[in-house]
Amino acid sequence: MLTRLQNYRFDWKLSLFTLFLMPVLISLGFWQLDREQEKLALQALYESRQSAATEDLSSINYDDDLQYMPVKFKGSYDNEHSFLLDNKINAGQVGFEVLSPFNTDDGQLLIVNRGWIPQTAYRDVLPQIAKVDGEVELQGAVYVPLGEQFMLGVEENTTGWPRIIQSLNLESMFASLNSSTDTFPYTVRLAPFQPGVFVRNWPVISTSPEKHRGYAVQWFTMSAVLLFLYVFVSTKTEIKTEQDGE
Repeated sequence: MLTRLQNYRFDWKLSLFTLFLMPVLISLGFWQLDREQEKLALQALYESRQSAATEDLSSINYDDDLQYMPVKFKGSYDNEHSFLLDNKINAGQVGFEVLSPFNTDDGQLLIVNRGWIPQTAYRDVLPQIAKVDGEVELQGAVYVPLGEQFMLGVEENTTGWPRIIQSLNLESMFASLNSSTDTFPYTVRLAPFQPGVFVRNWPVISTSPEKHRGYAVQWFTMSAVLLFLYVFVSTKTEIKTEQDGE
């Protein structure tokens, strides 16, 4: 190996390419490891909140970490105005998540995620949303979005109800309701067997921590291969041939 390294020849183009790409590959590997730790922490938080005491929605502190916090509240659904969050898949079938406004007895307006319903055979025929009349008591978990919401389509300019949306933009949703009531800044995902709940299909994490670790190994392996190829090419012995008579 030492003898081969003595044959090193500097190639500025190859060196510049390697110096540029190597940090990128390594940083991507560490980024995937960070993502693995984030997913592990999120999973641990979710599991710990499953056994936590249910809090009254009116008594929680907004400065606390509210992710997956179990809450309860009383009030009534706004059956006339619901949102359909588009492009949601359940068991291979396309559908929507139903998000309905809910007026609590404490004078607060929040958006309740009731779960998944299938899309009809025709795009312009929206599914019927079952009404829940009268006062009900609900339990659920606060959902705090992680980062910027990803949109799979363009927001549709609809004026009727229910209204199709492409992302959870609560500010825009509350504005379309034309309500002056105090609002809760996050959605609440309903617990099982609650009045008005549909199919509950909310995976805690979309990609397992093990996959992120596997991606990290791939990036680190690519950086190692890049370094090996750089050394191999830069130290390759040139074979010269002399023709007879020269």
